[in-house]
Amino acid sequence: MKHIISLSYSSYGDNGDQKVHFMGEDIRITQFNLNFDFDLAKDIIKQYDGIVDAFSLSGVPPTVLFKKGGFIHPQVSKLKSLAKESPVMDGSLLKKIYLPWALKKLFIRNQRVLSGKSISIYSGAFHYSLLDELENMGVRICLGDPYFFLGMPFTLNKKKKLDQFIRFMAPFFSKMKIKKSNLNSFEKQKAGPKKISEFYRSDIYVGNESAFSLLSLEHLKGKTILVDFANEDLLQRMRDAQVKDVIVSMPNLIDIEKCNFSVIEACLQVMLDKGLLLNDDVIVNWIEKEKLESKILKLDSEFQEKDSKFAFIIHPLGRKHLFNHPLLKYVKPYSAPMEPFAEEMLSLLPGFFYGKIKGIVSEKNGKEVEGLIYLVPETPKKLLEKNVNTIYKKLVNLCDEAQGHGASIIGLGAYTKIVGDAGVTVEAQSPIPVTTGNSLSACATLWAAKFALEKMRFVDKVDGRYQGRVMIVGATGSIGAVSAKILAQSWKEVVLVAPRAYKILELKEEIQEIDKDVNILISTKPETFIDDCDLIITTTSAQGKKILDIDLVKPGAIICDVSRPFDIKEEDALKRPDVMVIASGEVKLPGDVGMKIDIGLEGNIVYACLAETALLAMEGKYESFTLSRKINYEKVLEIDRMAHEHGVRLSCIMGHNGFITDEEFELCREHALTKR
Repeated sequence: MKHIISLSYSSYGDNGDQKVHFMGEDIRITQFNLNFDFDLAKDIIKQYDGIVDAFSLSGVPPTVLFKKGGFIHPQVSKLKSLAKESPVMDGSLLKKIYLPWALKKLFIRNQRVLSGKSISIYSGAFHYSLLDELENMGVRICLGDPYFFLGMPFTLNKKKKLDQFIRFMAPFFSKMKIKKSNLNSFEKQKAGPKKISEFYRSDIYVGNESAFSLLSLEHLKGKTILVDFANEDLLQRMRDAQVKDVIVSMPNLIDIEKCNFSVIEACLQVMLDKGLLLNDDVIVNWIEKEKLESKILKLDSEFQEKDSKFAFIIHPLGRKHLFNHPLLKYVKPYSAPMEPFAEEMLSLLPGFFYGKIKGIVSEKNGKEVEGLIYLVPETPKKLLEKNVNTIYKKLVNLCDEAQGHGASIIGLGAYTKIVGDAGVTVEAQSPIPVTTGNSLSACATLWAAKFALEKMRFVDKVDGRYQGRVMIVGATGSIGAVSAKILAQSWKEVVLVAPRAYKILELKEEIQEIDKDVNILISTKPETFIDDCDLIITTTSAQGKKILDIDLVKPGAIICDVSRPFDIKEEDALKRPDVMVIASGEVKLPGDVGMKIDIGLEGNIVYACLAETALLAMEGKYESFTLSRKINYEKVLEIDRMAHEHGVRLSCIMGHNGFITDEEFELCREHALTKR
């Protein structure tokens, strides 16, 4: 059995000896906690050199490579040189490769964790390999090396300045013995907030497990911690300090108390043939094989409870809606002559807080969430004709304000999610995650369509597939495309309609990969197939422009209008009493919901995009769930599951004039039977 001696230089307490399982092999690891005893470390290395397969050395300053040079502490160099046969692994090679990779992966998967945040690093020298990655991500860094090592009351903010500091101080560092008393514990009462106040203002703090074991943690209340490893003792200390959450870079791959990069590196070394030394290629291949990644742990229940607010941005859907505001609603009956002027003038105002939605309670976990509703006073016309950067700025300002009032996520409603790149730019500049809500909007559309089909009873279903034809107008849009993919699995024929032919062809290929049994027809105009469609979904941004000729629609057909404002005008719908025109399906939030604001719907009924934001808050899933013009198919299925679990339901079927009753469905069916 391979044997490793682990020398934990800065730790104290009982030593240990145990067998671990690593990469299919058993390895014996003998742990020595040295409590900064340099002579003891020398004696152990001399005694066991050539007897054990490797030493791991942790809790000592790493080799720091800076521009035009490098620095290794003489005591560390001495310890390494004592071993003539058994290699001494300090974890620096593994750390140099793994940490930047894990950080980049974390950033790609959940940009909101780091984007726009300020990060304090106790020792930039200990985390030198991270600095380039952090600077590339655009985060603000504060390096505590001068204060951590020497008690000097200032910090650094660039890798270049750290290089200069290390190069200048290297002669002094080389004469200092490695001992606990040399390190500053960052106790606020000793440091004085004025001395290094910038360090204490950060959102995220970076350190290794050894450093955190020596530090005072009082300044970390409500903060996020990024650490290499975390044992249960350290996690409990962080809970006691009311740390909000911890990002653990490397999972504990072996079951020992002091797992760290040096121990893992030593394990990798002893798995190699005798005489071979660990190198970059071996480590890269191992990381790829093990599929390692960082893990985010929520620690403080107090802060988890506070993570119960979401925000949502709405806007007036037409000129008349400008007068829904409490200060203007009294003149709404007489508003027609004032509407053009009001549209121009109100659009010059910044966005503002509109009101709250309270009493939303999850059926899954009982969590109560509160919605903060913000309003930008632009109509769809103004949102689309204004400079996109002007709108972005308004939306980002509201994101900042929402965060300041405790919101952990924000949703974009109606045309605020259509402007520009559909939320991508806003998300990049927002301090909290942003979602467009289009995943649940797609779900609600399909819920409403299924409900209406069951009411009209004209389309048979055989083996789970409707024996009819469904058309999606605006099929290459975000909601249209994902609706088409889901509908294709339950309909005999699907018609895809969009203005750009090449995009329809691309979508057709994607759908055929999902379901090969459906017959897919394509067209750039609805009229080509409209006379034989049983269900028509419209998902355009036509701003009320005519998109289809309702006179050509099949009697008994259902038109599910997702767009706001409606694609199908009320006067056109009235021309065809034998055709059922419905809204996309609004939803009902769970709980005793109360809101005193007018969002254009009644009671606790809300738009599906708003409900998606509330759902993510109930689930505690604070991420930019739906962004851009392409909705992820799997995310629609995921939000559908969440909706059923938490109690978000289809409220009713809406039309141009409110709820559609069962009697209205029956009357429409009778008209259709007569006309057929």
